[in-house]
Amino acid sequence: MDAYLHILRKRQRYYSTVYGPRINILDSQFYSWLLNDWERLMGSGADKPRRSWSMFKHQWSAEDLAVVRGLVPVGTKPWNEVDVVLIPCNLGRTHWALASVDLTTGSIYLMDPFRQEVPFRHRKTQLACLRYFLPSMLHALDFHGRRRRGDMTYTLQNKPFPLNIVSRDRVPQQDRGDTFDWSENEMGTIREKMAVEVYCNSKDWSSS
Repeated sequence: MDAYLHILRKRQRYYSTVYGPRINILDSQFYSWLLNDWERLMGSGADKPRRSWSMFKHQWSAEDLAVVRGLVPVGTKPWNEVDVVLIPCNLGRTHWALASVDLTTGSIYLMDPFRQEVPFRHRKTQLACLRYFLPSMLHALDFHGRRRRGDMTYTLQNKPFPLNIVSRDRVPQQDRGDTFDWSENEMGTIREKMAVEVYCNSKDWSSS
């Protein structure tokens, strides 16, 4: 999955009008890291932070904030320069969903690309890390101070981002693009072409 997300970020660099210039596409490691850190600090299965934890006083290291600063993964921008951050989430380590974080309103929209219902316990406990940690990290970045005027419709507050569940009938689906007209006998060749594309796009960006 991360290999194809890398390809999307690379294409975004050259086709910004198609892929959107103010969108960050993260890899799956970011959510895994946040969830592990959340469970380490708050305990496994926690749906809210400990009373001793302060959202705007938590000390994040430079390594922790590397993603928010747009240093990793390759091809992303500092979050103060984008409007939307797309985060793939492996809920319960069995259920993939996509969290779309709207930085202009401070809201999280969760959607399942296969239009399956996301179990409530997964939403409540395993997405708490996004709801509480993201505003904390943005505060540490001085997010508002770095945003352009007119980009914000809300003020970053000392409270978690609201989580909105996108109904199955409103989950975006691709309705245009290439027509898949190859036969089953051609699948071996198609897989080889996909492997080559992944390999070619895994090279250093400066060499492309």
